[in-house]
Amino acid sequence: MTFMKNEIYGQCRVRLTYGSLVKFTVLLGFCAGLFAIPLLLLTSLGKTYGLLNLLIGATIIGAVTGLLLSVLGSPIYSWWMVKSNGQLLTGSFQVDRDATFSTHKPADNQDA
Repeated sequence: MTFMKNEIYGQCRVRLTYGSLVKFTVLLGFCAGLFAIPLLLLTSLGKTYGLLNLLIGATIIGAVTGLLLSVLGSPIYSWWMVKSNGQLLTGSFQVDRDATFSTHKPADNQDA
């Protein structure tokens, strides 16, 4: 499938699954740890940390922090997504009709 070939949408509403939320926050934590390394080097000028130790430590601590926050925050995220009907994202999106995923849709509030 060629990305952005046809059916381009400007907005979409998303609600991440638990696994996607965990993957996303672990990636964000890893990147935050990676980008924190120059700041850590500047603030610890008198101390000698090995660059490899700092590189590994900061990224692992960032990833573990992202994992912990996603596990603890997933009930709040789920509640908020139900309440707000998903996150509204803007950009270029395309529906991947070949993707294999659950098509579970939340039940509408229907009066009996």
